[in-house]
Parts: sequence; structure tokens; C-alpha cells
Amino acid sequence: MKDATEKSPPTEAPAISGLQVLQAMQAGRIERSSIAHTMPMQLTSVQPGEVCMTVTPDARHLNPAGMVHGGFAATCLDGAAALALFSALDAGTPYSTVDLNVKYVRPLVAGIGYVATARLLEKTRSMGVCNAEIRGQDGKLHALASATLMIKPA
Repeated sequence: MKDATEKSPPTEAPAISGLQVLQAMQAGRIERSSIAHTMPMQLTSVQPGEVCMTVTPDARHLNPAGMVHGGFAATCLDGAAALALFSALDAGTPYSTVDLNVKYVRPLVAGIGYVATARLLEKTRSMGVCNAEIRGQDGKLHALASATLMIKPA
């Protein structure tokens, strides 16, 4: 029996998951990250270990030749892969990309929406390995990537 002066240990609030954060972001309950505005990316589907989003290059993403810069696709692929990993982590767990291998298949065109999907292939205590791709509305592949991300324990 506890003495009246004894305090109960504080109860910890349950950790929110990265999946819950992404679901709230997709539903518009929380603001998207700033990179999602710079490189127009909008989540359309979020599941554990998998994300899908619409990506739309615009005039800000053109190279001097007037084509969408490859960095746009690389950034979107990296972002999708990172979110696929984040969906399998606690929201407060830091992570970062350590390797991104991109293959460009077809050019992207400014003003057209594309579908970026990413899947978490493997997660260990310290790393995640993901695949990501960008496809046109017609289903044709435009770019694909594999990414390795470091998970930094808190």
C-alpha cells in the first residue's frame, strides 16, 4: 500500500509513429515539409513501408536547356524512399540518406503530374533499404532509384 506522500511514477505518452504523422499529413491535418513545397510532392497513399505521391515539376525545376533537371527526379525519389522508411519508424527517430542510386529512363515534362512510389525492402536497427520509382499517368517508367538510409538511434 502506498503512503499518501508517495508519488506515482509518471506515465509515458505512447510514441506517435511515422505512419501516423504521414497519415495526418496526407489528410491535411498537419503541414507538409518545406521540401514538399519546393519540389511539389503530395502524398496520395501511405501504408506501413510504402508511400505513393504525386510529383509535379514546374518552371522552377528547368535546367538551362529548358528540360526538367534530373535533380528534381532524384529529390522526389529520395523523398519517397525516406518517407517509406519513416512510415516504419517512431516519429522521433532520426534518419538520413547515405546512398541514392538513380536511373533516368525518360525525361520529365514541366506542368505534368507523375506518380512516385517507394517501398521499404529491408529495415535493421541501423539502416533501411528502399526502392522508389516515378511513373507517368500512362504507367511508363521515367526514373527509378535504390536508397540506403541510416537510422540514428535516439
